[in-house]
Amino acid sequence: MGEFLLVPLQYEYMQKAIFVSAVIGGVCAFLSCFITLKGWSLMGDALSHAVVPGVAVAYYAGWPFAAGAFFTGLLAAVGMGFVKNKTRLREDAVIGVVFTAFFAAGLLLISLYPSQVDLRSIVFGNILGISNPDVVQVLVIAGVTLLILGLKWRDFLLFCFDPNQARALGLNPAVLHYTLLTLLSATAVAALQTVGACLVVAMLVTPGATAYLLTDRFGRMIGLAVAMGVTTSAVGAYASYYFDGSTGGCIVTLQSALFVLALVFGRKHGMLAARARRRQAAAESMATA
Repeated sequence: MGEFLLVPLQYEYMQKAIFVSAVIGGVCAFLSCFITLKGWSLMGDALSHAVVPGVAVAYYAGWPFAAGAFFTGLLAAVGMGFVKNKTRLREDAVIGVVFTAFFAAGLLLISLYPSQVDLRSIVFGNILGISNPDVVQVLVIAGVTLLILGLKWRDFLLFCFDPNQARALGLNPAVLHYTLLTLLSATAVAALQTVGACLVVAMLVTPGATAYLLTDRFGRMIGLAVAMGVTTSAVGAYASYYFDGSTGGCIVTLQSALFVLALVFGRKHGMLAARARRRQAAAESMATA
């Protein structure tokens, strides 16, 4: 039995996939705490699709995968901010228009040169086939993102809760806004290779949303989210070997299962806890009547 469980670890590509998945899962989970508080779930979805044309251009031009994806992701983020500030459109409408435009442009480029770009690896990820240069890119992105978040997490937290208060304390909300968008774009690029464009938003939202249901303290929220992100990503990549299925699908399914458990059984904001509090309040009200 022990030998059977260790079979995936005998292969270098599986060791690499598990390690990289855990790194990306941790970074996405850390960032997801801020995304959850800021209400940027749609923004994460938009940027995960907006990087597709950058991937296509990078393939054609012979550039590094991350360079093209990061450029178009950042361009989409800036474009959404510009359109929102210059028009009367609501943010959700702006996000819908911009991200579909970028995604459509990417699909068009891929359809024009289908032999050079693997659409399946972009949409669904290909962590099992990740190259050593791509591993280095992921580690660099993860390191820079974690460094900035670790140094400025209090500033980002204040910005997410109250930009006006952040401005009153001498912070620049615009700089924090675009810095967070830049980190979101970079992280989406890294996660793209693990779960693909379709499921990136899950890794960028689910861990933070799950932790939010379990605690009211932000420090503990980060710890829970990162622990869940790293564990589910590593276990999902490991389990995909035995299921012979999508690595991204295994990872996101595990994260979704934890979210459902937290939603139902969470001691702070779970459905059962909320029902118990309502019953207790009703009983106390009847006792004092």
